[in-house]
Amino acid sequence: MRIRNMMHDSLAIVGPDVTFSELLLAYRDTDSRLVYVVSPEGKLLGVVSSYDILRALFPFYLDSNLVKALPDDASVIRQAFSGCKGQPVSEIMTTDFVAVGPDDLFLEAEALIAERGVNVLPVLDDQGKLVGEVSRRAILKYLAAHCGLDAGE
Repeated sequence: MRIRNMMHDSLAIVGPDVTFSELLLAYRDTDSRLVYVVSPEGKLLGVVSSYDILRALFPFYLDSNLVKALPDDASVIRQAFSGCKGQPVSEIMTTDFVAVGPDDLFLEAEALIAERGVNVLPVLDDQGKLVGEVSRRAILKYLAAHCGLDAGE
């Protein structure tokens, strides 16, 4: 099975000069695990995961013991947000990503997902333009539908 037959093409896409605020809105409005940063020509420049967003919001030194000492209200979130709301996406995005093509086999995607420890990969055409994403969930859905199991098994 080719990736084009299982990829998802309803993606959150932003330009390279959007701010953290705009990025957070894009992430909120998507079902994807990633927000894709693309050039005006549609070439993929980077990806932003939920981990990247939370890492930008909360300092690396924040641990479970320190959290217990913080107030249990929205002031902590508002303070963290005010510190990074104008930060450009280029400072948050991951540029070391691996991608697959629409005509690659889904097993290649699964192997790359396992090797990289991610759950989703961007799908790029021959010109490097973003055309979709393939997720571990899409692969599992395909396998469940094509394993030859009857409804009673």
